[in-house]
Amino acid sequence: MTDKALARALGFLTAAALAVTQAPVGFVRDEGYYFAAAQRYEAWLRLLLHAPLQAVAETEQYWAYNFEHPGLTKLLFAVSHLIFTTWLRVLPDALAWRLPAFAFAGLLSYWLCLLGLSRSRAAGVLAPLLFWCAERTFFHGHLACFDVPICAMWTGVGLAWLRGTGPRLATTYGLALAVKHNAWFLPPVLLVHALLLPRDQRTAGLRKLPWLLLSPAVLFVFWPLLWHDPLRHLRDWIAFHTHHVHYAWWYFGQVLRAPPFPVEYPLVLDAMVLPLPTVALLAAAGISLLAGFARRRLESQRLLELGLAGAALLPFLLRTTPIFGGIKHWLAFVALLTPEAASLLARVAPQPRLLVPAAVATLAAGAWQIAHVHPYGTSAYGELSGGIPGAATLGMQRQYWSNNVTGVLPWLNANCPPGARVYFHEVNVESYRTYVLVGMLRGDIRYAPDPEQADYVALQWHREFRDREPETWNAFGTRRPATGLYLDEVPQVVVYARPGLPGGP
Repeated sequence: MTDKALARALGFLTAAALAVTQAPVGFVRDEGYYFAAAQRYEAWLRLLLHAPLQAVAETEQYWAYNFEHPGLTKLLFAVSHLIFTTWLRVLPDALAWRLPAFAFAGLLSYWLCLLGLSRSRAAGVLAPLLFWCAERTFFHGHLACFDVPICAMWTGVGLAWLRGTGPRLATTYGLALAVKHNAWFLPPVLLVHALLLPRDQRTAGLRKLPWLLLSPAVLFVFWPLLWHDPLRHLRDWIAFHTHHVHYAWWYFGQVLRAPPFPVEYPLVLDAMVLPLPTVALLAAAGISLLAGFARRRLESQRLLELGLAGAALLPFLLRTTPIFGGIKHWLAFVALLTPEAASLLARVAPQPRLLVPAAVATLAAGAWQIAHVHPYGTSAYGELSGGIPGAATLGMQRQYWSNNVTGVLPWLNANCPPGARVYFHEVNVESYRTYVLVGMLRGDIRYAPDPEQADYVALQWHREFRDREPETWNAFGTRRPATGLYLDEVPQVVVYARPGLPGGP
């Protein structure tokens, strides 16, 4: 098998593994919005096919929703659903919307494998495995969101810079821009990388950089919102992220509500949520790259990997960048260290008969974490934090978004009287509608806006919202839960029922 065939195989296997394990993964808060956006964009696509001029004239009407993120991934969600669900009727709704995310995950594995293969075949195989063999990263790969797609494009831009032509670089970077605003940080990384190269390579790199000026054209094509009044929409996009709201976050017993945030936060969180062998290897990889940089012994690819990993992490070391969402915002930091980490592992056990047991031992902790915690990925913690119970004792964020509510949906379906009103804490109405659409929640169960107007309350344990439980006690006149989701005996979602209803006192 050729190197590229091996990389393609690993990419396909990644996408397939995510597809077959996605059904129990709940719809996170952001997905609800992106599903709603995809439905609007699909309606626009159907109009475009039947009345192109009208569709172009009415673009803003369909695309103004979720203006704060570019259009490419949501457009792909819409196209996938249009083809596989609306037309062919071969995939359920959620799987069709999530399918493009699996393709991006496959691309990430493909590109990580290529970076690893430049060192050795073993490193090529191990690099994507080291990234995906942890519940946090594995969980994010399932979502119709932007975090794994921009991580993939971050890596793809790096490879286009190293091995591609100017037009390929412009196209790849344009696609990254069309995925998420993180791509704004890439041109400075490429410029610094070029300036640090030997003279002949530096000249070639500096000649390639101007091609990036064509990248906004790709953004424009794949974001029809820009087709009308583009300057205003670009200004709104930039302003949203430069003035982003700060969501409260629970960190070692403190509620972090506003800057300045702890400078060590992203590194500590990576160490606490990832499996211990992975943490050790990634730390060794980072030290190896930094030591090589200090000694001026990094060749072009390893220098770029260090730059890309550092750029993915740097905004969160500034103490002012919003830190909500766990490790999802700097996944590229983890990804770009895996080729070096895989190479270090392969060098420790150079003989095949030793490498296989070493690799299995390294990946086993992550595989167990996935088997033990999935599909509740935002609750996963590694050995350094003492697992889920240890993290709770330390005062760490137990979960975020709202996908863990799937753990109590079967009980609600079985016990709620017809037409019951349920307050789904932290579940937006778009995600609620998707649960009904895909059959995970009975269609007659109604969405209640607060505990006062509810028959049942499904509370997500979240320190920021600690007042919601006493509010529910007062409204229902009871402190006794009806059921709940507990991971290693740690409360994640607790359900209360009004007295006299099934499950109530």
